[in-house]
Amino acid sequence: MHRYIGPTIERKPEAASYSDSSTLFPAQLLLCGVQKRRCPRAVFESYLFESNLKLNVPFPKQATHLIRSYNALIIVAVLFLCGTTKVFAQLPPTVSEDATVSLLTIFPGEPVYSAWGHSALRFQDPANGLDASFNWGTFDTTVPYFIPRFAYGDMQYRLSAEPTDGLRRAAVFQEREMVEQILALSPTQVAQLYGLVLENLKPENRTYLYDFVYDNCSTRILDLLFAVEGIVLPNEDVHTSTFRQMIDEFVHDRAALDLGIDLVFGASMDQVPTLRQRTFLPTYLMATLDQSLTPDNEPAVRETSTLLRFDHETTPSKTPWTIWVSLLLSVALGLLSWFNTRFSNVLDRIILGVFGFMGLFFLIMWFATLHHVTAWNLNILWALPVHLWIAVRWAKLHWLTSYFKITFWWTLGVFLIQFALPQHIPPAALPLAVLVLAILAKRHFVQPVTLEEA
Repeated sequence: MHRYIGPTIERKPEAASYSDSSTLFPAQLLLCGVQKRRCPRAVFESYLFESNLKLNVPFPKQATHLIRSYNALIIVAVLFLCGTTKVFAQLPPTVSEDATVSLLTIFPGEPVYSAWGHSALRFQDPANGLDASFNWGTFDTTVPYFIPRFAYGDMQYRLSAEPTDGLRRAAVFQEREMVEQILALSPTQVAQLYGLVLENLKPENRTYLYDFVYDNCSTRILDLLFAVEGIVLPNEDVHTSTFRQMIDEFVHDRAALDLGIDLVFGASMDQVPTLRQRTFLPTYLMATLDQSLTPDNEPAVRETSTLLRFDHETTPSKTPWTIWVSLLLSVALGLLSWFNTRFSNVLDRIILGVFGFMGLFFLIMWFATLHHVTAWNLNILWALPVHLWIAVRWAKLHWLTSYFKITFWWTLGVFLIQFALPQHIPPAALPLAVLVLAILAKRHFVQPVTLEEA
């Protein structure tokens, strides 16, 4: 049975047209209010410009650079606006035989929330004046306890509808490439697909439990295509990349984000996905459809066109700066711990406390949330949560001596067999893991804790 999915859309009888659901520009205006300062005129003008309001002033190019400078804050603002921006639409109940449906693939953008791209379904029906795009990537921040529920993994995403032109303008502003694939569906299949989408727009069907890998804006579209028997996937090809490697492809030039993902994501992300599972990434869904067929053994994609193209500078691959920072930090702290006896005890407790807290966080994300991607996180094998308790208590000598002995040999064993484990220590975190091992080695072999220190 098809899983119903739904939108952040509210219907009003008097609404006769679509309105832009883009939240990027309102986010800028919100930031000005939160910061209790006058909003830059360029930002306000850009919002009006993108809202199709006529201005008698030129749109300054500097506004683009001004808004991009707020990227870190935009992410927060968008979280509070995605669900509150209302879209009003009057959709026809059916489509004509001339209607077409296409997959819109929006390539990755600069903000973190757009790092892996986006997918949407586009319906065009000139006979009914329809050109709408349906998007399974919005959520409502007005629900009670939104932030705790988001952290817990109870991410209730919705389907939203907007005019394709609005989606295109948002992509233009963010300088994101957009590719359209017109699907080779029969008029009956197009009508069936449109009917399923409308059914999913109903309030009782519009919300679903979002999962980054297994249930998102791309997988929902593929489910719909299977529901109308519109495509047949190609035979499994030789593919050796894991979930983690596929995700890293899009953030390899964002060292901090890449490190955070590698630390938080568990061993389940080191499995090799099936062909269907790889479509959780929009660009992979696009590539899969190019290789797919219809039940009549015809190409599943009738026509492909690039709606938007931007020339972005490509930077050569280089060692992430996080590796150098991790290495320098580990060496500096390790030398201080080994050779500065005055602050050695305090420093060791801080270091063990920090890594113990990391391990506790990994443990919570594994067992106390609904996130599948954070399960089976083997980084807790070297970032032991119990380190935090030891750092706080710094217990008596006889117990602590045994603890350092056991955890030293345990951590060393993890290092020796890490390449045999289903999840490896991230390269940027490896120097930090060595630092933990060095502290344990010092406390076991060189400088045991005395009763006076306890």
